[in-house]
Amino acid sequence: MKTIKIYYFIAILGLFIYGCDNLEPEFDRSLTDEQLWSDKDFTLAAITEAYDQLPAFYTDEFGGFLDCATDNAVTNDFNSNLIPAGIAGISQMNNPLNSWENAYRQIRTLNQFLEILPNIDLAIDPALNEQVTKRSTGEAYFLRAWYQFELLSRFAGVDESGELMGYPIVLKPLSEDELAGITRNSFDECMDQIVADIDESLKYLPDDQYSSNDVVFGEQQVGRAYKLAALSLKSRVLLYAASPAYTLEKTDSEIKDLWVKAAMAANEAIQNIGNLPSINTNGSLYKDPNHSEIIWRSFQGDSNTPERENFMPSLWGNGRTNPSQQLVDAFPMQDGYPITESPLYDPADPYKSRDKRFALSVIYNTASFGGKVAEIYEGGNDYASSAQPRATRTGYYLRKFINDNVNVVPGEDYSSEKHYYAFFRCAEIWLNYAEAANEAWGPTEDILGLGRSAETTLAELRSRAGISGDTYLTEQADAGKESFRTLVQNERRIELCFENHRFFDVRRWMLPLDVLNEGVKGVKITKNGDNNFSFEYGINVESRKFESYMYYNPLPEQVIYASKSAITQNKGW
Repeated sequence: MKTIKIYYFIAILGLFIYGCDNLEPEFDRSLTDEQLWSDKDFTLAAITEAYDQLPAFYTDEFGGFLDCATDNAVTNDFNSNLIPAGIAGISQMNNPLNSWENAYRQIRTLNQFLEILPNIDLAIDPALNEQVTKRSTGEAYFLRAWYQFELLSRFAGVDESGELMGYPIVLKPLSEDELAGITRNSFDECMDQIVADIDESLKYLPDDQYSSNDVVFGEQQVGRAYKLAALSLKSRVLLYAASPAYTLEKTDSEIKDLWVKAAMAANEAIQNIGNLPSINTNGSLYKDPNHSEIIWRSFQGDSNTPERENFMPSLWGNGRTNPSQQLVDAFPMQDGYPITESPLYDPADPYKSRDKRFALSVIYNTASFGGKVAEIYEGGNDYASSAQPRATRTGYYLRKFINDNVNVVPGEDYSSEKHYYAFFRCAEIWLNYAEAANEAWGPTEDILGLGRSAETTLAELRSRAGISGDTYLTEQADAGKESFRTLVQNERRIELCFENHRFFDVRRWMLPLDVLNEGVKGVKITKNGDNNFSFEYGINVESRKFESYMYYNPLPEQVIYASKSAITQNKGW
């Protein structure tokens, strides 16, 4: 976590052996555990390292935006692991989502931390020690829940026995003999453990975001977990637990109870947030790490890597991330209707009068950005050709999270700006509630008297996107749960695009195979003699290949091998 000062990070890294054959790495035995953990600075470094292993930006972990392995986008980097990930190239041996080893490394260290904590003072001053110990206890439970959910969301699945399985739950440091026979726990057992850790963290974490000059709770600690971050994690966890991919064998009554729990968790987080923050059309949300929309985030400091990778060629970028025509078409018009139903939509001027989230997410032909006007038409400066191999494959460039104040022009003074990874932001929580409440009670009901329905919650998000007089929302709510579900899923797609949600969402929803196998589309734009443009849609850009067993990802091959198959593989892999 780049916001937290890391005094002992290098030292702690040197104390690990990163072997692949064990569920947990081992300490260097030239020092005993007692010697290592008797040092308060080493002990606190366990928490610091767990933060530091979180990605600092959306592309850090996957070598690009994970949306490029979905129907939202493609990459023009043909060496990227995201291309095979989108066309059934994931395997037990090659999986860009394989965080198994790192997650267990952090879980082991956090287990050790929690075990040793009652026997060590983390500060000399008694009052300060009490504060640091309390905060660190909450952080340890929160981070253990985070890494466990990472394992569950990436590796849960139905194994050959037909049972929905999770990961092996490990809550204390284990010997090699104890590790040798460990097996996967059921999905429900894993989910219960994660929620238990979150609830335990809430007993200790501070209520408010870090501020002031306080040494324990001041601004220098921004980036650490606090109450709202834990409530947000709980909301996401329970939403996944209620989703179709994870409720295959449950009764309708059991599934409804899970959706109710998810709705209540999201509502608790919303009550803690208050009002939904506004978003300006200047894109400040995607530039300002301290925007009120952001609940918990990383921070990578000054950098121009996202811009060098994703600027369009006329700004000397590599144009890596190319939004799909499907994603572009998913953004509604300003009246809230889809482009197929709105009288505002003009096929000759297709980007006019769109939901304002569109222009904040996508650079389209004639869009102004970085002092340039995008020329994505045939023959333009940003059009793909043999002379311009760094250009878009789809006819669109990424706008979201890319800072137009950065300069990467050769021969000029390079500049950089701050970037971040919002692990949680308010919009996700509103979407979580809208989805869960709709599934639990339908679009318009507020059975528990929470003060909001799925419809009114989604209306808040769409209103701040510039949609007024939202008749379409009302029509979909009146049409019932299934129609409203489709709307919620689309809202989640466009609101959270390029935030690494889509890959997991389409799997937990178990969208039909024909949807998941639709190839990524683009557009070819031609400039006419009258300076107007014509558009050829439906250009096939990249195939998608998805089989039914791929709703669940594979466990790493070395994990199965090292356990002598005590840890089972998901069916089909």
